[in-house]
Amino acid sequence: MLKKFILSIIFTSVIAFISFDVFKQPVVETGILSAIAFVSLMIVSLLSNNSKEENITDNEVNEDEITLLKKKLEQMTQRANKFETDIKTTELFLASMSHELRTPLNGIIGITEVLDDTKLDKEQKEFVSMIRESSNNLRVIVNDILDVSKLNAGKMELESIEFDLFGKLEASAGVFITKMEEKDIILNLYTDPKIPQFVVGDPTRLSQVVINLVSNAVKFTQRGGHIDVYAKYIKSSNGKVTFKVSVKDSGVGLSKLQQQRIFEPYTQADASTTRKAGGTGLGLTISSKIMEAMGSKLKVKSKEGEGAEFFFTLTLPISRENEFRKEIFENLKVGLSLSTSNPNSKWKDILGSYLKYLGAKSVDCESLRLDKDVDVLIVEHDNITDDNLPNLKGINAKTVLSISSNEQSTIGKEREVFDSIVYRPITLEKLVEIIEIQDTKEDKAEEVATSEEQSSNKLEDLQILVAEDNAINQKLIMAVLNNLGLNVTIANNGEEAVALRKENDYDMIFMDIQMPVMGGVEATHKILEYEKENGLKHIPIIALTANALAGDREKYMSEGMDDYTTKPLNIKDIEELIYRFCDIKE
Repeated sequence: MLKKFILSIIFTSVIAFISFDVFKQPVVETGILSAIAFVSLMIVSLLSNNSKEENITDNEVNEDEITLLKKKLEQMTQRANKFETDIKTTELFLASMSHELRTPLNGIIGITEVLDDTKLDKEQKEFVSMIRESSNNLRVIVNDILDVSKLNAGKMELESIEFDLFGKLEASAGVFITKMEEKDIILNLYTDPKIPQFVVGDPTRLSQVVINLVSNAVKFTQRGGHIDVYAKYIKSSNGKVTFKVSVKDSGVGLSKLQQQRIFEPYTQADASTTRKAGGTGLGLTISSKIMEAMGSKLKVKSKEGEGAEFFFTLTLPISRENEFRKEIFENLKVGLSLSTSNPNSKWKDILGSYLKYLGAKSVDCESLRLDKDVDVLIVEHDNITDDNLPNLKGINAKTVLSISSNEQSTIGKEREVFDSIVYRPITLEKLVEIIEIQDTKEDKAEEVATSEEQSSNKLEDLQILVAEDNAINQKLIMAVLNNLGLNVTIANNGEEAVALRKENDYDMIFMDIQMPVMGGVEATHKILEYEKENGLKHIPIIALTANALAGDREKYMSEGMDDYTTKPLNIKDIEELIYRFCDIKE
């Protein structure tokens, strides 16, 4: 009976373990399951052999029970092996799907970068910036959703680079300006100027969290509500700054039970919200895991029917202090004529805080009385009427009109009266641009243009071969490289690249990895063989891929490539590669 009891425990444990992992943890290392099932099977076999040697009695385990148990364990082993095979198949599918999704996304991002380098007005620049920010973060989200196993395994990889914290937070919230205006939602956006502007960390992941939080706030905030996106300074010590980022809305709120489950995968406020608000339900889960990887925790405060506040506290190394020159704003008087029609608007306090930090004085001009002595007057569009508009023509101050993007079409006579027009929200950087004394920038622009022209002249004789199968990416790469003064030849696949290399000499080859007919790795091997067989000078081959996964550089270099860069092309990275491999002296 003792042996039978032992066998029952082993079998039951294996079944329970496998069942728990299959139904509770969708992505596991199934090799462990196979090993446990195999070891269990071996134990059963040993016990079976021992039973034979001990002349099994009627009260002990009989041969039929042993055989049945062995068959069941074999079935569980097969099931574990099949599960592991299914996961590998799924991973291959996701890798392929990842490439297919990244390709058009990279095209959008790259074309946006090219567009941003053309002559655009401030409004167009702002829209292009939003497109770029949205596309970049969509690419990151796609990467995370297509590799959920990485999140579940706690293998989140973070960058550690210098970035503009102010710009990243403000651009992330600004992505949803249009949606907010469609729902008549007030956005109160504030970044505490006591926080150092330049820090070291992972800007893309941080932006992804803020975007997820603001996106949820927009979904669940009713028309006419408000959303507050605040970054507040807490402390600085040992070269690091601690700050709190919060996204608070006036939406539907969450019950206590919903707050306990809100960070679980595929969970939203209630079962009906998937259809009402859309979304996968993964946003908060991913954001929570990102915060954990950053050493923080995403938290929520809420009352049902009274909105919700999601927040986290983060500590990052300080790279550079703020570069705003406070001394140039001392004694400057800035008049604020802001709309009071919506009590949820906090822009009077926000702009007042910015002006105080800059050393300027804030003057209340809400009634738009023109007897106030001010150097700059900022007027919100709602405060303009046919009666007071003509009076602004003679005011002895720089006048700035603040509007939302959907008010642009209604602007007419105002363009003749105001010195400039600025779109809300007014960030600290925008405010500085509005009130600072303009330096003569034309000479500086000419110097930069001359420097760029001289740099381009060094590159104009270089011949570059690019192997890329996507038509949009071909146009994008051509535009980027031609702007650098390079002469570019396009190959539609690896086979064409090999043929072109045999026919011509090039200074550098950019080789896409995934292409039809012949992939980049195989094409590289054939080019290297051709060069070796004919005793030719090696042409540097740079791997070109959208994957951007850890270890890619080492992997492709082990295949014979000389270096690696990602799509969409980063102009600075391309220039650095060209100067390094083509013997160009800077």
